[in-house]
Formats: sequence, C-alpha cells, structure tokens
Amino acid sequence: MPTRMDPRTRSAIDAYGPVAKEYRDQVRLRRPVADVRRFASFARRDDLVLDVGCGPANDLRVLRDAGLHPVGIDLSFGALTEARVLLPRHPLVHADFEDPPFLDRSFGGLWMSGSFAHLPRDRWRDTLARLLRLIGSGPVYFTCHRGRADLEPFNDPLLGEVHVSAATEDEVEALLRSLGVSDVSVEVRPDLRMDRRVPWVVALGRVKG
Repeated sequence: MPTRMDPRTRSAIDAYGPVAKEYRDQVRLRRPVADVRRFASFARRDDLVLDVGCGPANDLRVLRDAGLHPVGIDLSFGALTEARVLLPRHPLVHADFEDPPFLDRSFGGLWMSGSFAHLPRDRWRDTLARLLRLIGSGPVYFTCHRGRADLEPFNDPLLGEVHVSAATEDEVEALLRSLGVSDVSVEVRPDLRMDRRVPWVVALGRVKG
C-alpha cells in the first residue's frame, strides 16, 4: 500500500479538474504523435497498454489510433470526466497509480507522460518498480521536467502554483535501466505546452519478457 499522499501532490491533482478541458485544448494540435508511433512499434498490435496519469485523454486517442488498446488511470475525477466526454466507451480508471488495481503482467506497455511530475522524488523508484510489474514485456515511455526539483513551487499558466519534481536525463536513464528497462533512448525537448521555457526529458525503452 502507498504511504500517505503528500498534500502538495493532492493539491496538484485537485488543480487539474476545473481546467481539464482547457488543459487538453492547449496540446490538442501538439500531441506526441511521433513518440506514439515509436512506442507502438515496440508493442504488439492490439496490446493493452496503460496510460499512467492519463488526465483528460491527452494521449489516449493517439495511442488508440496507433493500433493499441490503451487503458487510462488518473486520480483527478474532473480530468477523467472530461476524458469520458471525448471517449465515452473507453476504459478509464479512477485510482492511484502508486497502488494500481491491476494484476501483474496485465499490459503490454506503459505510457507515462509527465506522470511523476507531482510525486516526491523519493517515491519515484518504488512507484515505477510497481508499475513495471504490470507489464510482461513491451515499451516504456517516460517524460518529466528536466532539473533537480523535489516538489518545488512552479507557476503553471493554467494550473496556477503547483509543486513539481524533476530529473536530469542521466537520472532518468539510470532509473529506467536499474529497473530492467533496456534499449533506453533519452532526449531533452521543449515542453508541449510551454515551448522552450520548460525543457523536458523524454525517454523510451522496453521490457523484454
């Protein structure tokens, strides 16, 4: 079972609900289509994949269009409500991804786009290890803010002040490899919503069963 949720994490989760539609609209034309295609090339067509912290379905439709069957999990009820408007028949789960309600080896891939942004850094490793047990084999996609912040205040133009954690590209690669993810490639890119003001680390690898 996860430890008690940090109140800064809870505050960030609560911030997404009231602006879920606006949040999705900000990246509507800037979804990571090329990354999804690479991710899908490592998976088997029609595999179930888990979109961790799916929010208001930012990437679910793109994953689906790539021939996968994504399942979304998020703790923001407001974000999931907006996702349901967009994808009324899609599997969406309101749950804590630190304690996911799925059996091990249920999925053929993990999509984690900014999923760990509001977790304390000392929870990243255990949380990722738990999530990786959900896949027998398949692709792993992970993005986060670039830096060394550990739930430090961050002024988001849409969410307001939230607390954000970050990691360097070397730290992300080392974390993934230490947990058995192979063929890891890592890049630094501008954030989809805030361009070059906020660099992001983007990593893709795979678990081989």
